[in-house]
Amino acid sequence: MKKSFAVALAMLILGPTAPGAAGLGQSSDTSREYRYLMGTSVEVRAVGGDSTTRTAAIHEAFAAIAEVDRVMSNWRADSEITAVNRDAADFAVHASDALLSVIEAGQSVSDRSGGAFDLTVGPLVRLWGFRPQHPHLPTHDELASVRSLVNYHDIQLDRADHTVRFVRSGVEIDLGGIAKGFAVELAANVLRRRGLDGFIDAGGNQYMLGRPLGKAVWTVGVRDPDRADSLLGTLDLREGSVSTSAQYANFFTVGGRKFGHILDPRTLMPSEASLAVTLYSPDATLADAVSKAVFNLGPVRGLALIDTYPQMLGVVAYRKPDGTTALAMTDRTRAVFHKMAPR
Repeated sequence: MKKSFAVALAMLILGPTAPGAAGLGQSSDTSREYRYLMGTSVEVRAVGGDSTTRTAAIHEAFAAIAEVDRVMSNWRADSEITAVNRDAADFAVHASDALLSVIEAGQSVSDRSGGAFDLTVGPLVRLWGFRPQHPHLPTHDELASVRSLVNYHDIQLDRADHTVRFVRSGVEIDLGGIAKGFAVELAANVLRRRGLDGFIDAGGNQYMLGRPLGKAVWTVGVRDPDRADSLLGTLDLREGSVSTSAQYANFFTVGGRKFGHILDPRTLMPSEASLAVTLYSPDATLADAVSKAVFNLGPVRGLALIDTYPQMLGVVAYRKPDGTTALAMTDRTRAVFHKMAPR
């Protein structure tokens, strides 16, 4: 994800498009820093304490995110997940507590969503060319060749032995739909341990810690998927995580048709069930994964999934048959949502 888009997402929460939240980064008791990690521009903003404490916290937060990348990145030859994908079909591979926890969380979301989220999409992501970035429209036969490999039931975890094993050869875990959520929560925990408030942004995943200056709640913008400079509305939220899943950030076009990077593991195709999902949860790992499942399920079944998590809120933008954009949201979300007037 390009830095400009990540910054734009942060501005929805912190900048002039989010009334009342502007100014968080302008106070003398605020420090922030950007780095490129996990394939995106990451911001860590710390509020409170003294400058030395904030600087140390920011560096430690980035170190936590870098460690998640070291453990969970498919792009790294030396990562734990690369070792798992290479060897787990042949023998049980030892895994860290962090990796086991993220895989376990992903499997839980898979179960609850009926497979609308699946960690074993690695071969599918590779086939479509989203890793590496060489877009490719697969043939029917190519899709058929990976169908048997996309099945989260083929992952076997042994918590007692700290191992991961695959049922069949060719299975490949891709944590791109869940690892950033885990990373922003770890970073937020660093600030929390040091008694600081703040904000973490890793592309489509944010964590809001404490309160913004001068406000009781955070004002989060819900972007119009058809117009990058417009909002459909705002959400008033307390401390927690926001995950945004949308096809407008990463897609390619063939014959005038757009193919987005959010792949439905049930159909093996880019999902068209939604235009964008904005999801809030106190648990950032869940927010990341569930937002993908909701995107693939669409507004009706997606909202039903959100409602199975008591503290979760969600807004789904989708295309109506007449071509217009509509919003669907859970009843709990309506209490904190403010629709923007048409421009």
